Amino acid sequence: MNERAASIAALCSVTFLQAYLLVGVFPYAAFMAIHFLQIQEEQAGPYAALFATTFMIGRTATAHLWGLLADVYGRRVAMIISLLGSGLASLWFGMTNSYSQAIIARGMIGALNSIVGVSKTVATELAFYDFDKCSNKNEDREVAVDDNEQHDQQLQQLETRIVGRVMSMRAYGFLIAPAVAGFLADPLDVREKGVTYNASIEGSVLSKYPYLLPNLLGAVLCCVSAMAVYLCIPETMPQCRSLSRDILQWTTKTCARLKSTEKEVQEDAVISLKAADDSLSDNSIQQYGSIENNSKSDNTISSASLKLIWSRRKTRSHLIAYWLYSLVIINIDEAFPLYCISRNTGLGGLQENEIGKILSASGVIFAIGQYKTYSILCDQFGIYGSLDLSAALGILPVALFPLASLVYTNATKRWSMVYLALLSGVTKVFQSAFFSSITVATNRTVPAEMRSRMNALGSIGAGLSKAFGPLFVGIWMAFCLSTDTQDDSNDKSLPIGSLLAWFGIALVSGLIMFAVLRSLQERN
Repeated sequence: MNERAASIAALCSVTFLQAYLLVGVFPYAAFMAIHFLQIQEEQAGPYAALFATTFMIGRTATAHLWGLLADVYGRRVAMIISLLGSGLASLWFGMTNSYSQAIIARGMIGALNSIVGVSKTVATELAFYDFDKCSNKNEDREVAVDDNEQHDQQLQQLETRIVGRVMSMRAYGFLIAPAVAGFLADPLDVREKGVTYNASIEGSVLSKYPYLLPNLLGAVLCCVSAMAVYLCIPETMPQCRSLSRDILQWTTKTCARLKSTEKEVQEDAVISLKAADDSLSDNSIQQYGSIENNSKSDNTISSASLKLIWSRRKTRSHLIAYWLYSLVIINIDEAFPLYCISRNTGLGGLQENEIGKILSASGVIFAIGQYKTYSILCDQFGIYGSLDLSAALGILPVALFPLASLVYTNATKRWSMVYLALLSGVTKVFQSAFFSSITVATNRTVPAEMRSRMNALGSIGAGLSKAFGPLFVGIWMAFCLSTDTQDDSNDKSLPIGSLLAWFGIALVSGLIMFAVLRSLQERN
């Protein structure tokens, strides 16, 4: 295995781990709430949902900080610290002995694992990194006048493939993590035996901490992944500062300040303010607009803010497209189970395990098809052509979901479930292709020293979409699915409510994304 392949494999392990820490809790979240709170199964839903909510709140709150750390001190430092911190927080979550502690620990996992943007940044930069010279070829590619066009095209194709491969690991994580975590959770059936957390079965650790194993595995994977990053991934950020040196200087300066005079303290404050003013000047903004200037001072690099990134029109338009598509996809994902359980105009009759089977089958299709599909789209239509096609094919086919209601009976239930799994899997393939394409396109709108913070800003917007989007689609689905009822005759009535719901989602979402993508391409 060459150095580039080893680096990509290490980065894939980071992406897989992000998915594991996010969705690994889903199979046992409700049972964990029941175990701690001693409540009935019917009451566990809201308490189980808080595990996912607190994770996303933690991730959103610290996303910019991780991006700032990665842009100032380097990508490797941010990933290693995040992975080690996530491992410790995961271990804490598995060894909590109350619901409130578990909620806090879960939020801490999200806060310490908020490096989705850093991973996307490194995926792009590995394509342009010269492993022979240990330097980033992206700089030469930007400043060279007589750049080889064919070589430049090859690098861009390599970039799309690396990003697609790294993003595909999230698909495998979403597919594998729930199965593994569900298998390891509560191996002694502590909850079934009615044993409280502070009791003991033969003095076993697992009787006191029944949900330790899936989180212990997560902690071990964090350590392994951190080691892989340290050994295999080079620092792709040019001219990053030394964290260990700054910590030493900060410690020395702090100790010296205890004995310093008031005049020295005031002088330090004046210097800091002057550096901040310089970083916000128009000249500084122009310098950030081009990657050619790599001689910026450490103070200028470290003081780039979200406001500065947002002021870049091309970057802003790409981020808006990413956020809106994230909102559309979370709405589709939330609407699907509501349609499946509706007895009025949806399928009705489907239990939780049957919905899980549909989602698992669609996940298999997603994991198998998404990477190759993305590569083909980029090769044939380019980045922006790929965005158009994947946006359309990831949204518009959901209008065909109600066709399952037309043929659904007890005798045809299995075929209706197969149809929904196939259609859902295909749409997820193109949805993933869109996210990979928008990642590549957005990364190209900013210089290297701003990429991690830009991706962190993207994560913040996507996190807010995932937090508030389900509220709107829940109201919409409740309105549509209650518009009519299935009659009691043998003839299958037309599912007006389902047709209205899914056609509305597909039409409105499609028109919005069409307008956004047209505007985005006009600016490039």
